[in-house]
Amino acid sequence: MTILEQGPVLAIVRYRQGGNVWAALEVLADAGIPLLEVTVDTPGALDAVRTAADAGRTIGVGTVVTPDQVRASRDAGASFVVSPACLPDVIETALEVGVEPIPGTLSPTELVTALRAGATAVKVFPAAPVGGPGYIRALRGPFPDVPLLPTGGIDPEDVPGYLDAGATCVGLGSVLVGSLPPASAADIEGIAARAAAVMNVVRG
Repeated sequence: MTILEQGPVLAIVRYRQGGNVWAALEVLADAGIPLLEVTVDTPGALDAVRTAADAGRTIGVGTVVTPDQVRASRDAGASFVVSPACLPDVIETALEVGVEPIPGTLSPTELVTALRAGATAVKVFPAAPVGGPGYIRALRGPFPDVPLLPTGGIDPEDVPGYLDAGATCVGLGSVLVGSLPPASAADIEGIAARAAAVMNVVRG
């Protein structure tokens, strides 16, 4: 079973400056978002991952491109690592240290390469610019059972369409969590409201 089956939504936190990353993760989880990811290039990412893992959240690290980053993610308590590309050494290291690799793929060739390297689920990136739900539906023809995580340019109202097309889980980034760490109660309330709205859309 892949972690993606805990979906249907993965919140992707990527901030370019330091701040209270954990506050964003906490409010997302409290709003019912089942899966959380912090990109490794977010200042304070691994500390936030450690706090979230200690709190019992299902947390992963994104934009992982080296084996050392995989090991650091594992040490911080991550359950999974997400990459922007299909990187066999990252996949192999993740499997060795006991975290789930979710490599980035776009073409069918990349998808098969990821599976042959040992991945059991893949990210489809960038999903929206290449066709959105229609592209996911097309991939489902030759790959009916591979867990798929479309990310990239997806709006909250489009999530049901991706799920109907065969996505296992849908990744949402700044449209959900903002581009800067929350610095006020109003920022926190904004993230909470957007997260609740997304889950309401998904639940119909």
